[in-house]
Amino acid sequence: MTVLHRWRDSWSARWQAWWTARLPRKDDLRLTQRNVYILPTRAGWGFAAVILILLAASINEQINLGYALTFLLAGTGLAVMYQTHSNLQGLRLSLLAPHGVHAGQAVRLTVLAHNDQGRKHRLGLRLGFSTRFLADKQTSVLQDLTPFEVTAGGDTTVELETPATRRGWMDMPTVVIETGFPMGFFRVWAYWRPHSRVLIWPALELHPPALPESTPDQNQAVMPSAAQRHADIPDGLRDYRRGDPLRWIAWKKSSHALASGTGLVTREPVRGRSPDLWLDFDASPGMQGLALESRLSRLASWLVSAEQVASDTGSRYGLRLPGVQVDCDSGPHHLKACLDALATWPTPSAEGHA
Repeated sequence: MTVLHRWRDSWSARWQAWWTARLPRKDDLRLTQRNVYILPTRAGWGFAAVILILLAASINEQINLGYALTFLLAGTGLAVMYQTHSNLQGLRLSLLAPHGVHAGQAVRLTVLAHNDQGRKHRLGLRLGFSTRFLADKQTSVLQDLTPFEVTAGGDTTVELETPATRRGWMDMPTVVIETGFPMGFFRVWAYWRPHSRVLIWPALELHPPALPESTPDQNQAVMPSAAQRHADIPDGLRDYRRGDPLRWIAWKKSSHALASGTGLVTREPVRGRSPDLWLDFDASPGMQGLALESRLSRLASWLVSAEQVASDTGSRYGLRLPGVQVDCDSGPHHLKACLDALATWPTPSAEGHA
């Protein structure tokens, strides 16, 4: 049995390597005769059996009408085979850039289907994921097939969701598109392996503790309490950033800026009215005794909460990991940078610490 298992595993690996070589990863796929496959369905095999029975009966009984009916049905079957195959051939699929999510959530993939032919509608199409890529089982199991249609010369977007099980870079699963239109006698399908990857952030903690208190930093000056009482009054000017409150916009200055061709101008919030918040992998309260992934989940939850506080108060926050530091700032781009650092940590210099 051991020799048989080794022989089976060897041929399975060769089969998968052959398929992988035929289907390189790409974000734009055009369906042609080289990557579109067709086989009869159960209804198609039953239709073929009826034709064979009619042909045998016509030969045995020498019935001319039987010959005519047999050849008419056979011609219809060939026409259906051609129509089913051409319903998929020539279609172009493109993958839009996916967005990162937290582990345990669903990654949403947006696929754009484009029909170049201006006189032909693509009907009865279905798109979904293949749970395996012809590697572990004899047949490919399909799930969550989404039906859609593409008008002549038009575009259609199809959204698919796949679970994100763990943090880090995630390759897109194999996508399968199929159709049985118009009669369902044949199944035409094609596989697609997208090239894009998506970065999965650590899972969010269900009930995270409150944010730790900000502590003064050596290089950060703290303003007196009088400035804290007027924390809502901004000071200075800078370019508008997405997420800035409307009350911070200097409308008079912005009108002149818009007239000159630039963007809005925002008053800079008072810096130093409260210390910057540092979220530290080792030093933050409540991190002791937690496992690696639990610490990262808590940090991810704190980062989301810190961004919500920063959008209301104008405060800043930073992240410290062994071997990695993200300086204090705020905004969606800063939040994404911090979450990306958590998703890709540990770095080679911090692997021993982890």
